[in-house]
Amino acid sequence: MRIELDDYDHERDFRAVDRIYSEVGWIDGSDDATKKHEHLAAAVYEGIVFRLDGEAECAALTSLGAMKHLDTDVELAVVTGVTTSRVARKLGAAKRATAAAIARRAEAGSELSALGMFEQGFYDRLGFGSGAYSNWMTFDPATLTVERRFRPPKRLTKDNWRDVHHALCERLRGHGGCVLHQPEIIRGELAFSEKPVGLGYYDGPGGTLSHFFWGEAEGENGPYNIFWYAYRTPEQLFELLALIRSLGDQVVSVRMAEPPEIQFQDVLAQPFRNRRVTRGSKLTSDHRTMAWWQARMLDVPKCLAKTRLDTDDFTFNLQLSDPIEEHLEDGNAWRGVAGDYVVTLGRQSSARHGTVASLPTLCASVGAFTRVWLGVRSASVLARTDDLRGDADLLCGLDHALDLPQPYVGWDY
Repeated sequence: MRIELDDYDHERDFRAVDRIYSEVGWIDGSDDATKKHEHLAAAVYEGIVFRLDGEAECAALTSLGAMKHLDTDVELAVVTGVTTSRVARKLGAAKRATAAAIARRAEAGSELSALGMFEQGFYDRLGFGSGAYSNWMTFDPATLTVERRFRPPKRLTKDNWRDVHHALCERLRGHGGCVLHQPEIIRGELAFSEKPVGLGYYDGPGGTLSHFFWGEAEGENGPYNIFWYAYRTPEQLFELLALIRSLGDQVVSVRMAEPPEIQFQDVLAQPFRNRRVTRGSKLTSDHRTMAWWQARMLDVPKCLAKTRLDTDDFTFNLQLSDPIEEHLEDGNAWRGVAGDYVVTLGRQSSARHGTVASLPTLCASVGAFTRVWLGVRSASVLARTDDLRGDADLLCGLDHALDLPQPYVGWDY
């Protein structure tokens, strides 16, 4: 059995990767799905494949983007897909390929990495820590209490993928908000929509798409699943909500992620009654919460240099562990971020290698420290549930310095 890790090569590897996607159920194996997949792969796919006897049997793919930390963008490498074939299970393929793909991006200058997890725990072995909770609301659009006028929208089709990508990149984006730079990613997302519903408004500079939603319809009365939406102002958000409300003459169930600018329950009439009445129905009203994404630092000094906090300087030693090194090949120059740092949090934060004997010391895994830095949970909370330790005064100081809004990604990867 011959095993090797190598860069994804479209001409050589697409057929095998397409077969893997079909095996794991990401595409249905039809000629039409393969054609759509090939367009996406040719334009976007970059990453590492795990070859078994010369054939790609696992692929870890990444894309470049940015995540906001308060008002500053951090260079982001998103792991957009990790797939392993039926014949390469339990060989460590996914961990090795993903570690190599992350190392490649770190060596090229990415400062942070993120991914959507299939289950909590697996990617912790590569240093990732769970992100903040997201809320998904399923509701009868007729119960929206948004009382405002809306204009007739423009109909969006799959051919509007560049407009949709531009609108997503220019949207109102707060702490934790992500963008992925390649428009073809959205082309692929829209191409796989089976019964699309896309409506929006071209109010941006030069007549660009300013606010919209895109989803899929199931049947005459729904549910409608809204996967993508964007807006540049709260007023545009409320126009979209009024537009969704207008569908309530026919549609009785819509599902979408809660926007960070509002608490969705505030704009619903009788949400508890409607949940009781529709319990067990396909056209239900419901509210579900989960943390679906994870992140980890790739360059601690660069991440801290982009951290600007409204607090007096707070300095401590950081003793950081990083499990990714054991999954990296010998040829990788980047070996993770484990080591000793002196960290200052404040209006101009910093991290430098070293230790100061007079300072308190925080011991943490890179995943746990990334969670604290992002404001997912406070240091005091994570000291109880994650790999993070420090004395009470140090944890209290971190709680105060990193008292941040909950990070909201706003981009499904």
